[in-house]
Amino acid sequence: METRSTFPSDQDIAGRSRRHVARARLPGGSVTAEFRSCLRLVLSMGMTDADVMGAPAVEQPTHEGQDGSSLLERQRQLLASQGYHGIAIKDRVMRMGYVFQGNVAQYKSLVAGLQDPGMSLPIMDVRNPDAHDQLLSEAERLLHNVLTSMSTRVDQQRAFMERYLGDDAALMKEYRDRVASAFMGDPVTTFLKGLRNYITHHQLPAAQTRQTLGGESFSITFILPCEPLLRWDKWSSDTRRWIDGCGEAVPIVDVVDCYARTAGTFDRWVYERIGLKYAEDIAIFLRE
Repeated sequence: METRSTFPSDQDIAGRSRRHVARARLPGGSVTAEFRSCLRLVLSMGMTDADVMGAPAVEQPTHEGQDGSSLLERQRQLLASQGYHGIAIKDRVMRMGYVFQGNVAQYKSLVAGLQDPGMSLPIMDVRNPDAHDQLLSEAERLLHNVLTSMSTRVDQQRAFMERYLGDDAALMKEYRDRVASAFMGDPVTTFLKGLRNYITHHQLPAAQTRQTLGGESFSITFILPCEPLLRWDKWSSDTRRWIDGCGEAVPIVDVVDCYARTAGTFDRWVYERIGLKYAEDIAIFLRE
């Protein structure tokens, strides 16, 4: 059974890292012991975006009796080290992925909540159409956030890699090859990029809920009917064929989940590859 709806700074690393240190996770996996150790050291010094560039530390007042000049010099040496630089770059990559994955988690959390009949049945009651419309509005809002943060992740990561790692020809070749292998020509990636443009420049998609009822099973998800999507003339021919191949509707929740898993695996590779580049420097930094 289906229910149809009508058409409807670069300066903040230190503060944000402190807020998220207790729950920070790599895309697609858990926090590593190395990351926790690095982050504790970084936060104790108050990392800023300038530290990615290797800027000198700002002098801090010292207590009476301390050898202030030697402490400040030691801090300058640590903050100027390649190990600290590597930690800063890894942290930024992790945070760029977190923004996108956090929006995906919210979208999927809404769907997960609907699997509780106590929550969903009153919403799906035909005598309560306003509740169902509000549900679809929330789904559209969260999907918009997913697609916007998807685009932000791609643009920011590409610019970041060029800015801070562009002088490493071997690493950048690996990066571009991985991008091509994971995303270029992938129909899910191409569709979601097009859907972002559809929402931004055309209209919100005609969302629907799909309910599957069985003898002992019950599930609800969101879908996007193909007919209104295909009326838009900006799709590429390949994407138009892909949409048409979905049948009556695009299973948008599954599509978003598929892309998020691919992006999470890719971001983990970027994080670990940068760690490999700076492994010796980071080890020295952690020992000092």
